Amino acid sequence: MTDPSNPKDALAAIQAARAGVPGEMRYPPSYDLAYGLICGLMVAGQGLPMPWSILAFVVSLAGLALIVRWWKSRVGWWVSGYSPKRARWVAIGLATVLIALMGVSLWGKDSGIGWMPLATGAAGCVAAIVGGRLWMHVWKRELAEARG
Repeated sequence: MTDPSNPKDALAAIQAARAGVPGEMRYPPSYDLAYGLICGLMVAGQGLPMPWSILAFVVSLAGLALIVRWWKSRVGWWVSGYSPKRARWVAIGLATVLIALMGVSLWGKDSGIGWMPLATGAAGCVAAIVGGRLWMHVWKRELAEARG
């Protein structure tokens, strides 16, 4: 934007930036796999005994921070999952599923079901991969509709 005081230039700069995002934006499936594994670890960790549950939670939070950093360095920007209007509902749905799976993992720990963290972690991994791809699809469609 050359002259921020000129509204026409500002609007043109905004439209040009919007036209460039997200483009085709093909990102590697390894991102989905890493995101799924991180979320699966977060879910499964709740069913592990102490101190492993805390360690799994800390590692998964660090993993999420690293994957955001990776995305920003590769793509140049980051969009919060909760900011786009329609895509936000996908993020809320995914969070609800992951929290429910964490609850089941905790229940399994209290019930003495040793394999429960593996099952809930695997389900959390798959849910995160599917939810992440669905979120991206909804967000791209929402962005395309906003362009007109």
